[in-house]
Amino acid sequence: MKLEHRVAVDAPRAKVWAVLMDLPVAARCVPGTREVAPDGEGVRGTLDVRVGPVKLALGGTVAIESRNEAAGTARLRADAEDRRIGGSVRALVDLAVSGDAPTELRITTDVAILGRIGELGQPLIARQAEKVLAGFAECLRATVAAR
Repeated sequence: MKLEHRVAVDAPRAKVWAVLMDLPVAARCVPGTREVAPDGEGVRGTLDVRVGPVKLALGGTVAIESRNEAAGTARLRADAEDRRIGGSVRALVDLAVSGDAPTELRITTDVAILGRIGELGQPLIARQAEKVLAGFAECLRATVAAR
């Protein structure tokens, strides 16, 4: 499943980039995250999210696969599983920042949903992803403004 989002941040590109590349800080901006901790080149944590009637606790990691600060692009890999429900989520997240005050962040996510989580249906999952990204955008703006 492919998801695309755009976020406008009224701040210099360098500040937006710095927050995005500080994975523990960026991860805490995702609504429902807890127990975020550094893990090698990335972070480990849990995302609590409700998809329709089902509450998931996705434990896993996010790491930077590649980044090009000059171009303003990065690729993240996220791997998580919910052991209670029986399923996992794998995602490649491409970030691209452009412009400068305001800075536009484009987020393109290619998500694979495996196991019983996939039975929840793409429309429900896509709606919840929109809500999570809206919360992330609000927190990102506030975090960048506070720096």
